[in-house]
Amino acid sequence: MKPEEAFPEELREYYRRFFGSEAEKIMASLRTPVEKYYIRVNTLKTSRSKLMGILRREGLKPKRSPYLEEGIYFEREGPNFPDNYEPGLPVVRANRFASESVYQGANLYTPGVLGADKKIKPGDEVQIRDPRGLLIGIGIARMSAKEMVVSTRGLAVEVTLPKFRLPSLSELESFREGLFYAQSLPSMVVAHVLELSEEDLIVDMTAAPGGKTSHIAQLMQNRGEIIAIDKSRNRLKKMEEELKRLGVKNVRPIHMDSRKLPKLGIEADKILLDAPCTALGIRPKLWESRTPRDIEATARYQRQFINAAIRSLRRGGLLIYSTCTLSYEENEANVKYMMEKGLKPVEPEFFIGSHGMGLEGVQRFYPNRHLTQGFFIAKLRKV
Repeated sequence: MKPEEAFPEELREYYRRFFGSEAEKIMASLRTPVEKYYIRVNTLKTSRSKLMGILRREGLKPKRSPYLEEGIYFEREGPNFPDNYEPGLPVVRANRFASESVYQGANLYTPGVLGADKKIKPGDEVQIRDPRGLLIGIGIARMSAKEMVVSTRGLAVEVTLPKFRLPSLSELESFREGLFYAQSLPSMVVAHVLELSEEDLIVDMTAAPGGKTSHIAQLMQNRGEIIAIDKSRNRLKKMEEELKRLGVKNVRPIHMDSRKLPKLGIEADKILLDAPCTALGIRPKLWESRTPRDIEATARYQRQFINAAIRSLRRGGLLIYSTCTLSYEENEANVKYMMEKGLKPVEPEFFIGSHGMGLEGVQRFYPNRHLTQGFFIAKLRKV
């Protein structure tokens, strides 16, 4: 599949309209994993220098972030074979989500297998392809073809040569001890623009799985109060497990749809709205199915959360609005909507992205320019 074919024609035209000659570079970057894979040092339990020493002993090559004291990154390996490579091996086909993991170095487990050549037996070298035929990795079969398709659990293919390789972190002792949290650089910037104070009542409207919530708690040194809301009971439970692993103690989880936030009757000092979005900035994106119609529908949906946030924010309070998408409608257009509702953009002191499209005081992260996920952050005050 040619890189440009990974995106619907309508979306390609949309990108060209907004990003001009840069559109092709953006789409090419989206097709690959991030060049710098970030984790956040959990300063409630350790320091960056101590964690870097531990990670080196665990066999990794950590590097210091030049932007954040709590930031560490690992450099991406690859590509490990050319796009036109044809290994001539039996084929195992993986579903979309498993494919994106294998593409970055993860093993393939049976829930992610769509099908396999019938002659495959344990020990055979195989090639793994995504649902559209893209070669994503090579590995050793640990099951027969039939077992891969029928089994509901277990290792199907041990991946020996992925297209790219990022470090596997969840099995590390340092991870189990809660010494770090895997979090992208733009996502870490969000907490730094909140002007945190332990006297403030802070609300995270879509909190699970807890990355930004735990970062806020960390910067507040476990003092003050954070209300963390999510409508998914399962995601909220996972967030609580993460907070426990990280040693976070100043978060009050609430199970509810945050569009109903005004029913709590609170006046928050700071609100973080990491809005549900089309996720067009997430990397790697082997292929995309969303179109401009999805963008428009999602932007309208986001305004329900925005309205709830504005009603629950005290006069003079701050709203941080963020997304992991690239579209204008979900980002700058919604900021302009908030301005019509009485909010005023504030230029953040911590600014390492690019300026917004036709709007000052907001920052964008482009995958090709910043070597990150595509991301957007706006800081607004209720005046």
